[in-house]
Amino acid sequence: MRAGIAAISVTLLLSGSCGYVGPIVPPSPQLPNPITNLTAVERGDRILVSFTTPPRTTDNLAIKRFSEIQLRIGPAITPFDFVRWSAAAKQYLLPLPPQNNPDAPRSFERSDSIPVSDWQGQRVAIAVRTAVKKEGHYSSWSNVVRLTVIPPLEPPAIEAEATAEGIKLKLPEMAGGMVYRVFRQSPSDKAPLEIGTARKPEYVDSTSQYDIPYKYSAVAVKGGAESLPSKPFPITAVDKFPPKIPASITALGAVSSVEVSWERSPDTDLKGYYLYRSVDGGPFERQGGLVTLPTYSDHKVEHGKTYRYAVTAIDQKNNESARSAVTEVVY
Repeated sequence: MRAGIAAISVTLLLSGSCGYVGPIVPPSPQLPNPITNLTAVERGDRILVSFTTPPRTTDNLAIKRFSEIQLRIGPAITPFDFVRWSAAAKQYLLPLPPQNNPDAPRSFERSDSIPVSDWQGQRVAIAVRTAVKKEGHYSSWSNVVRLTVIPPLEPPAIEAEATAEGIKLKLPEMAGGMVYRVFRQSPSDKAPLEIGTARKPEYVDSTSQYDIPYKYSAVAVKGGAESLPSKPFPITAVDKFPPKIPASITALGAVSSVEVSWERSPDTDLKGYYLYRSVDGGPFERQGGLVTLPTYSDHKVEHGKTYRYAVTAIDQKNNESARSAVTEVVY
């Protein structure tokens, strides 16, 4: 009886140990991948930092939640060394992103700001790192951003007026090394759009259109520092500006007419031209109606008389240019 029980025990023991025993896997160090897209800019009286958090650790495990996001700012030493720099740098703990989905981890965009007054007048280096475990399990430091912190730039005061070339912005005089970024917002824009850079205290928006209400603003920029945007300046340009004066007018006598021609106007809103004639030194009088081509055949001519011609350009708003130079022919 005892021999039977022993045999059964051996069988059960052997059957329970026939599975494959794999290699022992060490526990994950749970070190996040480093941040690689840190940016920093001085805007107004704050230093704005932005970056995205990594979704996974260095061993490709999903990051469910962060325990710490640590930003440091310190003097930009040369040659740069993370150990020396971090020992002297000031630490800022940033707000943590929401908990992640471990089955589909994603990056989170993060941003924060530091007072300029903490670092004004200094050349600084900025870096950030994260942790998912406490007790010093930090990622490697991010890319380093170097920034010269200057006194905050004031938002520029701007004005705008309509001109024949476009809407012209008047900007304050610039300090050395300063430029202005120019923004425009139309009714169809959800936010102001940057349209150019002014390197002198004026800017002409040649792409503006008449009868559309715009709001213009500007930001002063010097090195890595920006001002806050100026107060928006609203303006709706009305077309009161005539086309360019026609050029290169000539008149040639033909068998039964005087053939007048001139250079085609470059204005995109051109409607046509009016021709003016003077006979034997008399007053100029308009001849006929609107001419759409840059030529005119004058058949009301007599031999022995002197004819002088000038031409004007007309746009779609019926603005008329000044008269061109005068051309003369003795028929």
